[in-house]
Amino acid sequence: MRITVTVDDPTPEFQGKLLALLADHAPDVETDTAWTEERATQYYRMLPARARRIVKEAVQRGGMVPADALRDKPDDSLRGHSAPLSRILQRGKMLKRWPEAMKQPVTGVGPGFGKVEGYEISADLITVFKAAIRNVEG
Repeated sequence: MRITVTVDDPTPEFQGKLLALLADHAPDVETDTAWTEERATQYYRMLPARARRIVKEAVQRGGMVPADALRDKPDDSLRGHSAPLSRILQRGKMLKRWPEAMKQPVTGVGPGFGKVEGYEISADLITVFKAAIRNVEG
């Protein structure tokens, strides 16, 4: 059996009762953590311009954007460009726009220690985020 429930603007009392019911049955509850067009649109809309560029470039390039493609000049630093990707994901969770278990759609690729070789988005998310970009940018 599969039951899908969407509640827009629940009262605090109703939300508390529903969450308690779900908690009582947690082993039998599967949380929907898929990036849908609506979720991706909300996420993309919340991102600042530099982080949007990372997502957009990764989508347009088929899943991977090299760091050099994001630099306006060869020696430009990308420091601070990707932090909003994580921060907005957490903010959306806090605002209950998506579940706690949602995974980061775009991740840095590289040796670590702050240095990245690029950013990637999973191939199965490209279509959803392409729609989100179109929804936000027209």
